[in-house]
Amino acid sequence: MRFKLWLETVAGTLGTELVDESQIDSIYDKAKISVKLVQLYARENRIKLLNNISTIANLSSGAYGLYNSATNKKVINQNALQKIRLKFGDDVFKNNKINNIPEVVIRKYIPEIQDIDVQQSDVIYINVRRIIKELGDTPQAILEIASTIVHEATHEKEREEKGNTNETAPVMEEKKFLNWFKTNRLRLIQKFPQLA
Repeated sequence: MRFKLWLETVAGTLGTELVDESQIDSIYDKAKISVKLVQLYARENRIKLLNNISTIANLSSGAYGLYNSATNKKVINQNALQKIRLKFGDDVFKNNKINNIPEVVIRKYIPEIQDIDVQQSDVIYINVRRIIKELGDTPQAILEIASTIVHEATHEKEREEKGNTNETAPVMEEKKFLNWFKTNRLRLIQKFPQLA
């Protein structure tokens, strides 16, 4: 029953740039702007950055952000479930092991599975309290939250597409995001006055 409720909650965001950001919004209402910046950046640069992310959750301590593949969830239709069960066996469904198998691995062994058959519903974590504590209620805090979302979403994207991740691609994407912001600063401030 709990899974069904969760599935209904995220169903509208699967495969889209929409995310449940309510946890970080409840800590800092301007976190919404950070998410909108990331969505705009992804659209303008034609990258699917948040499409596998269902939730941006609060990270209560430690680093600015975290992507932990152990919290991944896959939403799989019945046809694909049967194909996966035939190829990998029932053991892959015990203890939700299927959620930790990168999409690239599933596609390697079952190439006929389509994007619509297996959808990611992953979580990234942002330490909004730490960012606010260090930067205050400033435009820089909004930008730092956004760039951290870009960084962690890139970890998720890279793991699903390549089977592993390291800091190289996330750091590069974060730099691209910050350069995009710098190049478009005046236009973005007009759209989001809180960035002034």
